[in-house]
Amino acid sequence: MVEESAPPPPQAFAVTEAEPRVIPASEAEPPLPFRRARRNPAKRWTMIAAAAALLMIGATGALYWFGLPGWAQGLGIPGMADEPDLVIELPPNQDHRELPDGTIYFAASGVIINPTDREQRVPPILAELRDAQGTIVYSWTIKPPVRMLPPNEKVNFSEAKLDIPRRATQLTVSWALPKG
Repeated sequence: MVEESAPPPPQAFAVTEAEPRVIPASEAEPPLPFRRARRNPAKRWTMIAAAAALLMIGATGALYWFGLPGWAQGLGIPGMADEPDLVIELPPNQDHRELPDGTIYFAASGVIINPTDREQRVPPILAELRDAQGTIVYSWTIKPPVRMLPPNEKVNFSEAKLDIPRRATQLTVSWALPKG
């Protein structure tokens, strides 16, 4: 067997010690205007997501601590709504009768009183008609006659309904507050 010899390694070029050539600024390539340092989009989006998460946690904490603002409660956004310090008074006899055409007519009326020394927001009123056993047979929401009630003032409300169940005998009213 004949062994083939490996080719000899390439010879290195002889480098003479020479001074490095300094390229004058006029000969250097001008920087390209559209080239920027490389950026990491994943890092940028991670920072944006972390900032958004902190904002959401802060907003949630503020809503928990201070509750919903008045404008949000006015829009009907569910949340922690406090019962107002207003009083609803109903007269003992409500207008409840059968009309000549056989439909049942019911008019709910009453007075909303603000006994406090500060202005109060008036929420909608939940009217419920009950039968003799106390079961709710019909309910509806009465729009408040005013948005805000000044201190120590009162305002009347009234709303009529037709075609209510015949077994409805008594009216109860409360505030139609969002469940929270």
